[in-house]
Amino acid sequence: MLRLPFLRWAAILLAAMGLSVAPARLVAGEVSVFAAASLAEALTVVAKAFEAQSGHRVTLTFAGSSALARQIAYGAPADVFVSANTGWVAHLNDRGVLDLSLQQTHYGNDLALIVPVGSEGAASDWREVDLLSLVAKGRLAMALVDAVPAGIYGRQTLENSGVWQELAPQVAQVDNVRVALSLVALGEVAAGLVYATDARAEDRVRIVAMVPRALHDPIVYPAAVVAGQDRPEVRAFMKFWGSGSARTAFDALGFRVLEDAE
Repeated sequence: MLRLPFLRWAAILLAAMGLSVAPARLVAGEVSVFAAASLAEALTVVAKAFEAQSGHRVTLTFAGSSALARQIAYGAPADVFVSANTGWVAHLNDRGVLDLSLQQTHYGNDLALIVPVGSEGAASDWREVDLLSLVAKGRLAMALVDAVPAGIYGRQTLENSGVWQELAPQVAQVDNVRVALSLVALGEVAAGLVYATDARAEDRVRIVAMVPRALHDPIVYPAAVVAGQDRPEVRAFMKFWGSGSARTAFDALGFRVLEDAE
């Protein structure tokens, strides 16, 4: 569970931004955002802040980036797609589904190796972790390694660490990174590879080691507008997405705020 009840935390952060959490007086338009599951808390705060400032309404749909991209490709009613990697944005762009003239990439993340909080062993450097011994009597929870960004990053990490072939039979692949986190939190698996932001927000897991960034592609969250949805309220949301208020929210939840963002 989150270390601080989320709605209370969100109210505190919104107050710090100088924004009210009261409903806006006028709903001028609606923005539908399909976003990676790992963005749930941060994007909920950003959406509330945007609503308070603009009067527009935001509807949020969270899942694995791959599942969302497929839904959008089949015509799901999304205005903005926020992926946990560049690959699914490119996939939709190749099919003429996105308007990349409004794409923005402001935030990043890291990977962490986690275990249930009661597990033995001290935190250490990634190079000192014996992954094979860690999961010898259990499984390693990861998002789908061929489709979901967290799983793709995780597989790259294990391949570049030289242990993927031996560990692959022990990997429990699940639909998205939040499910992997839950399996570790419930003690259903020995360990998991998840985003650092998720790991730090869950009391029932602990971080064994942070994954060096050199072992996987950069973890970034590109946001792009769905083709044909370039409405004033959508443009306003995209502008707010990179604002100081949004950056404050992401930074407070442990995301990396990219200095040279698009």
